[in-house]
Amino acid sequence: MKLWRVDLFFIITIALLILCSAKPIFGQTKVETLLSSKQLENILQRYSLSNVDSLPLSMRLYHVSSFLEGAWLSKQDSLIYKGLMQKTWLLGKAKLYDSAIIYTHQLYDLAKQNRDTIYMARASNKLGIYYKKNNQLANAFNYYNEAFRISRIDKDTLKAGKILLSMANIQTFLGDYSGSKTTAVDGVKYLEHTSDIRSLAGLYHIISVANRQQKNYSEALKYNGKALALAKDSVSVRAVGVNNILIFKNTKANILADQKNYKSAISIFSELVSNPIVQKDKKEYTRVLSNLGYVQWLENKDNKNSETLLLNALDIRKKINDIEGLVTSNIYLTKYYLDKNKTKALQYAETAYQNAKKWNSLTSILKALGYIFELREATNKEAKEFKEIHIQLREANQSNREIYAVTRYENDKLTNENLVLKAETARKERQQVIYLFSTLFVFLIGVLVFYLYRQRLRREKIREVYNAEARISKKLHDELANDVYQVMIQMQNDQNDPEVLDKLEEIYHTTRDISREHNSFRTGEEYATELNGMLSSYSTNGTKIIIKDIDEINWQAINPEKKIIVHRTLQELMVNMKKHSHAELVAITFKKTPKGVVITYADTGVGVAAEEIIYSNGLQNTENRIKTIGGSFIFESAKGKGFKAKINFPN
Repeated sequence: MKLWRVDLFFIITIALLILCSAKPIFGQTKVETLLSSKQLENILQRYSLSNVDSLPLSMRLYHVSSFLEGAWLSKQDSLIYKGLMQKTWLLGKAKLYDSAIIYTHQLYDLAKQNRDTIYMARASNKLGIYYKKNNQLANAFNYYNEAFRISRIDKDTLKAGKILLSMANIQTFLGDYSGSKTTAVDGVKYLEHTSDIRSLAGLYHIISVANRQQKNYSEALKYNGKALALAKDSVSVRAVGVNNILIFKNTKANILADQKNYKSAISIFSELVSNPIVQKDKKEYTRVLSNLGYVQWLENKDNKNSETLLLNALDIRKKINDIEGLVTSNIYLTKYYLDKNKTKALQYAETAYQNAKKWNSLTSILKALGYIFELREATNKEAKEFKEIHIQLREANQSNREIYAVTRYENDKLTNENLVLKAETARKERQQVIYLFSTLFVFLIGVLVFYLYRQRLRREKIREVYNAEARISKKLHDELANDVYQVMIQMQNDQNDPEVLDKLEEIYHTTRDISREHNSFRTGEEYATELNGMLSSYSTNGTKIIIKDIDEINWQAINPEKKIIVHRTLQELMVNMKKHSHAELVAITFKKTPKGVVITYADTGVGVAAEEIIYSNGLQNTENRIKTIGGSFIFESAKGKGFKAKINFPN
């Protein structure tokens, strides 16, 4: 009864596996209806069940298939991606690689249709994995290359480096050590500055193995040392992986043995054989054990212990069905008996050949056939197979090189374009820096010019104040001090002299004129009135002042500084008129223009010939003042024809 139950469960499991992998969902007809929230919740529960590790793989595949059916009905690409990713992973876990490949192609096609490069890269990488597991190495390399190309375009350097590691592994397996080294070196460029030290160590290891096979032992040890150096502390040891570190040490011992440094190699192998971690891993333990036996034999062909170690390793590998290891053990034993017992050597060579065919290792098949040919005359069938495999291996390696060469060219081209773009960006940045510094330089020059201009104005103002003080002092001395002194003399001679009062009145008027020339005035709303008053104050019985259109000017729109300069300029003209011109009529006209204000001054004074005009302090001050507000001062005069001046300044 118990046996029947076991058989029934086994049959159901097989049936479910066949059901899950038989018909692609991709080919089913889509229903044009959307799922309700309850149905969506139900299919998501199916997905959750597919993730339960305690369930048999068959049940997990059943649940993810149900989820995927609902995902197609929902027409939500995110759910379809989720389902296909999960199903392909479970099929790969179940070693149903053919079915895994079918569903991964569906994932790739959907991603390509949506132009989704992320899932295109993931699908391509999965196809590389499953084709490799299925011993379809050419297809595996091609899809890995596609995944690498997309990752490179997407600038996912971490993914690109890991994919190159997978590609280099395939090339190593096919015996293309030159190609694997090139690919691995490219992978290092992507990963050497990342946190993925496990993949980086793997790339260093491949470069080391390639150099060993090419008999470049110094370089082999160099890159082996790089791989081991990555495990510098407990954290990095975990990151690289303890088993990987043991493999790297095993490779180091093999390189030393190739250099005939047998003692160092045997020392490393002996240490590894005693390692508890190695002893727990039968596959790794037999690898080290057989290597130790082989190197001991290389050191001493009469060493009996080496045969024991080789046979022990072979026996364990048979028990655990380690096909790859069986190939190595049989090749070692073939070499061991080659000169001692050709019959045994041939038996081991033929066994190595059979295991190599199971493992589908073309390089191992060729190696085994080579020993078979050496030990006995080859049959036509074996000779033909040797030739065909040799051609197949050569073509596979050539194809892989061509596939990657095209991608590498595209990558180099893209890199060059990026370098050109970076150079152009750098050039623009340099230009911006130049523009910035040029602007800053111009600004500083402007500030300097402005400062110097302000200093010049300040000096001119100081000179103007000094000149004004000098004029006042001169007036006080020339026009007042002498008159006061004369009055004092007259009063000493005759206090009752009637001319004394007249002289005192004249002194009073002179003092008032000096005060008027230098008094302050308002620049606000009363400005026009005060300016008009100042000009009118120079009117006497002998001089008539005509002021025209002063109120037509919008004085409120003119800043105070300009008003002050206009006032002082006109005052200077009026003072000059009174002192030198003796004019009977003075006309001052104000006119507004689109660009500013024009003030015209004209008098009927004595005038002066043009060749006799010498700039007085007053005229110089007048011109300097007007220039400070961006205006101009033009005058003309002729003897007997009066004096004319035109003042022009912007609003």
